[in-house]
Amino acid sequence: MLKEKIIACFSGGKDSTYMLHKMLKENKYEVVSLLTTVTTDDETSGHMVDFKLIQAQAESIGIPLYKIQYPLYNGKGFEKGLIDAMNFFGNQGISKIAFGDLFLEDCIEYKKNLVESNGYELILPLAGINTKQLVQEFIDLGYKAKIVSIRLDKLDPSFLGRDLDQKFIEDLPDDVDPCGEFGEYHSFVYNGDIFSNPIQLDLEDEMFVLPANQFFSEVGYKRVVKV
Repeated sequence: MLKEKIIACFSGGKDSTYMLHKMLKENKYEVVSLLTTVTTDDETSGHMVDFKLIQAQAESIGIPLYKIQYPLYNGKGFEKGLIDAMNFFGNQGISKIAFGDLFLEDCIEYKKNLVESNGYELILPLAGINTKQLVQEFIDLGYKAKIVSIRLDKLDPSFLGRDLDQKFIEDLPDDVDPCGEFGEYHSFVYNGDIFSNPIQLDLEDEMFVLPANQFFSEVGYKRVVKV
């Protein structure tokens, strides 16, 4: 059966990795490229992971990587970059794009309007999955991830740098979504089923802080360093 070609947004974290896992195992789509959004400092938006580490993930997975770059918290920059990417791949006959969104309707509607107005169909492989179920399935599949970013108004700094495992989920406060869907935490996946080799990495000891602004609460993160 001829598989449909699609591009997939990829942050390097658990949600986009699990989305990719599902798409590859279901064998319905041919993922021709991953799309990653990074700041002008070459760090992923929100996760604050060096782009070189996302490249290492893509190489291990075996799928090409396309970079969308714009200033941090710049919505117009994101839109222009995504439209440029859709035009680029649209010239290759591709008209579907996947995101790892779960249930935030405002975000889903925004992306749906953006991609459909540019001739694309939005695919959401994870939409509607219970977040506790999703993170449990991710862990049970044997994926390995590090916590690289947290909201400091939701989690103690001690959560930074931990492995995303059963104990981590059990230790989360009751008001924190198990998947961190409200930005409570972000992860970097360094090994698992779709990886041909683990990503060798370390975490800098120092915690960095992004001050609160009109878009986000104060965020703490640790730099992920490739060994």
